Amino acid sequence: MKKVLSKIKSIETTKGTDSISTFSLLFRLIILISAIIIIISVIPISVLLASNMITGEYLSSWRIGSDNTFTIKYIHSVERTPVWETYSVESGEIILKETIFQSFGAGLPSTSPYDFDIVEDGFRLYNIDQKMTNLIYRTGAVRANHELIIGDKIYPFIDFSKPTEGVQFEAQKMSIISFLAKEGLK
Repeated sequence: MKKVLSKIKSIETTKGTDSISTFSLLFRLIILISAIIIIISVIPISVLLASNMITGEYLSSWRIGSDNTFTIKYIHSVERTPVWETYSVESGEIILKETIFQSFGAGLPSTSPYDFDIVEDGFRLYNIDQKMTNLIYRTGAVRANHELIIGDKIYPFIDFSKPTEGVQFEAQKMSIISFLAKEGLK
């Protein structure tokens, strides 16, 4: 009888230990996963932030891809031909890299100190590397049709700003959690 009681106690003790071990392992796993999520969510990412140039009101933001570039395309108000201006984000600054335009005229260069090529879409100025301290565009109300291009996605200005509104662009670092709170999953 003593042997049987001893075996039952041994089995109960082992059984309880397994439950505690399983609980402890599960608890540790939950803590580890939570820590990883918290660490990832506070890691800063590069974003392009758009705000109203007068009030500073937040309009929208976009994550900058691994190539750190974005393009703004619009129809020139006088020449009525497309213009593409490509920028990069380097060390938190916006740098004008190149511009492509289809015709010479008001506001478009006929000579330039930068590298120049004739391309399929018109004329290309490149290796500009000019730091933009205030990158501001006014949302076209009639024909400009401003568009922000990041990777293969196109964002019409009219979707995040009002016609004729001055939009200021800035490069910023933002935590993933802050970005998702403001923008969701674009």
